[in-house]
Amino acid sequence: MNKNSYLLILAGVLSFCAALFQAVIGFVPEWSAAFGAGDMLASNPTLLLISALLVALLLAIFGFYGLSGAGIIRRLPWLRLGLLVIGFLYFLVGIYFIPQMLAVLGILPSTQPVPIYLLLITFGALVACLAYLIGLAVNWKRLSSKTITNVS
Repeated sequence: MNKNSYLLILAGVLSFCAALFQAVIGFVPEWSAAFGAGDMLASNPTLLLISALLVALLLAIFGFYGLSGAGIIRRLPWLRLGLLVIGFLYFLVGIYFIPQMLAVLGILPSTQPVPIYLLLITFGALVACLAYLIGLAVNWKRLSSKTITNVS
């Protein structure tokens, strides 16, 4: 493992935590309702479970890409492009909720209460975005080679 790989390790761990949390939300109906999926839970709980598990699988794949970039596991295909796209996707999730975050802080007017979990999603997504993108930038040259050497 390279000393500059800690951000990619953090990115991978954050993605695995998000995947675990997403899977738990899918399996626990009370949590699904608490996090805003009450309508889907009432109409089609099977679809809710399947979609939650698919999102959890996608987040786990993101985690594997982070660990691959760090040199913890074997090199995955299209590693640099994958890390870039993952960082960009986390960026999109983070900026999607920024207006709600600004409403909670009192900067923008809010007509309805904003759930605290939206703030956590925004913060977590932006931290993961920075970890992926800065980790990729710092390790760009090392990741260009066809093989990543694992140095203990």
